[in-house]
Amino acid sequence: MINGSPTPSERAAADPPAASPRHPATGPRSRRRRARRGDSGGALFSALGSSIRLLRWLLIGLVGLYLTSGFTRVGPQEDALIYRLGKLQPTVHPPGFLFALPAPIDRVVRVPTRTQHELLLTGWQSEEPAAQGNEIASPAAATPTTPAVPVAQTSPRRQPYFSSGGGDLPMSASLSVLSAGSPFTSGIGPGGRGLHPARDGYTLTADVNLVQASFAVRYRIVDPVAWVKAASPETAVSLIESACYHAAMRALATTKVDDALGNQLEHLRDTLRSAAEERINRLQLGIELVAVDIQQLVPPPAVLSAFNDVTSAQVEARTVVEEARTYHAQVLPKAQSDAYRLRQQSDAERAQTVAKAQGEMSAFLALLAEYRAAPTLIGPRLRAETLEEVLPRLKYRTMVPSDSGPLHLLIRENR
Repeated sequence: MINGSPTPSERAAADPPAASPRHPATGPRSRRRRARRGDSGGALFSALGSSIRLLRWLLIGLVGLYLTSGFTRVGPQEDALIYRLGKLQPTVHPPGFLFALPAPIDRVVRVPTRTQHELLLTGWQSEEPAAQGNEIASPAAATPTTPAVPVAQTSPRRQPYFSSGGGDLPMSASLSVLSAGSPFTSGIGPGGRGLHPARDGYTLTADVNLVQASFAVRYRIVDPVAWVKAASPETAVSLIESACYHAAMRALATTKVDDALGNQLEHLRDTLRSAAEERINRLQLGIELVAVDIQQLVPPPAVLSAFNDVTSAQVEARTVVEEARTYHAQVLPKAQSDAYRLRQQSDAERAQTVAKAQGEMSAFLALLAEYRAAPTLIGPRLRAETLEEVLPRLKYRTMVPSDSGPLHLLIRENR
């Protein structure tokens, strides 16, 4: 029906055709035609219904697949953050399965918080680094250790580090300015050992000496929200690199070259790490420095042999001093012991001698008093006691009589 008026097909169905003598209206052929048309329409409606049901189930499956696409897995070394409609959510999701609304509603960002990241800084290193035997490596670099967590290594950055306010000079421009005829490069031949100011990295020490160095920085992400908010990963790595270079520059600028290459290397490493931590904390990157290792710290190749000679002389001097201290530690206690023993012996002998002398003095004084009291008795007795003591030791004894003079005794010692 169109606009309330029956269509011609509807009028034909409502008004039966006029009976014809040759084709009666109620014939079996007409009934079969109408039955076939009804079967065709039913099959069409049935196929249409099946298609609709199939599309409905297909649509339900697509919607379910879309919703289940929000399930994601967070690795054991990661934490996950969710951006919802472009806004970062503050919740940190630990490792495991995570459900987020499908894109473009939610976006999942994985942050490797349980991995140590290593950044190699080689901007102050020559393009032809010194031999391994001339390197002054840190103990942490010399002794292999197994880290407690995996280490993700960042590719080393070879470009020299400059901090001039006017921007970095392009390498091609630097090399064109420092041409072969330049006075700065007149002493540098092909394959020479001079320092090229534009090609070779370097820094200054407190006593205005040049050194070349390379560092290895290991850090760990402790605050994934701050890490994601601060900058992109590439920019964050550049910030860490700049902070470490700045800290190394300040540490070396307050350290003399002999101390940096000698016994103050550990102090230099601690100072460098403290300055780097302070600068990184001000940037609020959400990271923690695990270690800052000095992998190489050497003078330029042109003066390396002279520095090696100085270092050898210092080592030899320290060896001689240590030997002298060892000898001092061995000899001094023995000398002190001998001196103490001699003092004790001398004190004992002095006391014994003084006591003996005092005894003899007392005996002599007593005998003197007796002699003064009775000299006629004491004199012969003393003479007789003396002869009794002396005569047994004599071999020949001769008595010479005398009528008028004293009695003479010729004696000869018995040997």
